[in-house]
Order: sequence, then C-alpha cells, then structure tokens
Amino acid sequence: MSKTPTLPDVGAPFVEGLRDGRLMLQFDRGNGRAQFYPRPQSLYSEAGVMWREASGRGTIFALTLSRVGPAHLADKVPYAMALVQLDEGPRLLARIDAPYDSLSIGQAVAVDWQHPDSRAFPVFKPAG
Repeated sequence: MSKTPTLPDVGAPFVEGLRDGRLMLQFDRGNGRAQFYPRPQSLYSEAGVMWREASGRGTIFALTLSRVGPAHLADKVPYAMALVQLDEGPRLLARIDAPYDSLSIGQAVAVDWQHPDSRAFPVFKPAG
C-alpha cells in the first residue's frame, strides 16, 4: 500500500505570524503584489510567492453587524464585522472591536495586537 504524501500547510506562516503579533502575507516574487488567503502559488505570475510582514493597517471596505457567531463569541453578539482593505491591497473579513455605530466605510483601522483573539485571527480597531 502506498501512503498518501503529507502536503505542507500553505497557511502556516500566517498562523505563526499571528502568534508572534505579526500580520504575514504572501507577495508575488515578480511584481510584489500581495495576496490573501494563502495559496501554494501566486495569483499574479508564475514567479512564486514569498512571505513578508504587512503593516496591519487598512480601511473598512464593507461593514455589517453580525447577530450570530461561534460559541466563543456568544457574549459579544452583536458585533461589527468588516471587509478590510489592507494597505498592501488584499481584503480580508475580520471582526472590528468597536461599537458598530462608531464605524464607517472608508475608516482607517489597524490590527489590535492587544486583543487576545488576534493571536488566532486579526481583530481590528479604529486607527488613531
């Protein structure tokens, strides 16, 4: 019987970066464009990808109020969720740790590394 080969975890540098308080993104080796979510190859060329630390800053591209959530967020419902356009280009869906009524599309946000949940997935806050 042949064993199925173990594939590498393409997103491991992203997860490890969060544990270290760093937002890691893949960048195209040829043109420098960033991409998210992690993939085994670049969306933009055949040059491959490299991991680099991103600024952790962006703007709110779309905004919603989540009225449901996973069990560990049951006491936070409802909470603000936003499609964040990172300064590096990609967008990611993330929780915003601020009252929904205080947020607006186009508002600057940054990863809140003091928030304990940011070690699992970035939680953003309004940028000062």
